[in-house]
Amino acid sequence: MQTRKITKADFDQIVEVIDRWWGGPISTFAHPIFFYELGDNALIAEEDGRLIGFLLGFLHFKEPKTGYVHLVGIHPDYRRRGVGRVLYAEFTERCRSLGCKRMKAITTAGNEGSIRFHEAVGWRATEIEDYAGPGRKRIVFTRDLPPLSPPPRPPHPSSTN
Repeated sequence: MQTRKITKADFDQIVEVIDRWWGGPISTFAHPIFFYELGDNALIAEEDGRLIGFLLGFLHFKEPKTGYVHLVGIHPDYRRRGVGRVLYAEFTERCRSLGCKRMKAITTAGNEGSIRFHEAVGWRATEIEDYAGPGRKRIVFTRDLPPLSPPPRPPHPSSTN
């Protein structure tokens, strides 16, 4: 499996397959803004040149600077094979390298697969009433990111004469 930055052809393919992969109408969540405006951090997973997963995410610059996972899709034949973990790990490291201090994602209260996945990869889940409007509860996932370690300092020159 390889991961890489999204292309327009990838985005077009995502729009074609997402409803099948999710088992229902969700394609409006794969809005073109996630390619044209926010696509610098969107990722594709592929195997032998075949699309097997994607992650549409972006950076939120309000403090604390946050990497936000908007939408993830995994080809049904590749579920439970680590594709989501690889996409999340790569996106998280990219966000950390760009100065993010935390990660965030949101799902509906009944999406047990998403809840289990996020908890398994170390994210905290908080149920928030009316998050998406009156009577529209959501589960908000967060994960704090430790800062990148500073590069090692060169040894102090010593006088050995």
